[in-house]
Amino acid sequence: MDTIEVSLPVSRAAAEQLREPATRSRLGALVSLAMASDATAGELAEAVRLLAAPADERREVLRSAFTEMQQAAAEAGITSMEVEAELTARKRLRIAAARRGAAARRR
Repeated sequence: MDTIEVSLPVSRAAAEQLREPATRSRLGALVSLAMASDATAGELAEAVRLLAAPADERREVLRSAFTEMQQAAAEAGITSMEVEAELTARKRLRIAAARRGAAARRR
């Protein structure tokens, strides 16, 4: 993901918690989700809940989501090879777009 460091005014207590790189990363993802997507209020509430949840719970939720996606793909007749091909194509597009953006910023 293309990210940019920003400064935000926060309380002293929040700043202490943000010293932890993993917390900063999770909060950055949450802010990006909230501002740059069409996530519902319920989805954002769940993201906030998971942000404070223990790592084991976050892993279990992720594992469950992947299982659901695999089941949905199987029901739709989509093979794992097709999924991999699509992911590879999307990655190539993202890399090409990032390179174009970096080249444009250098100009």
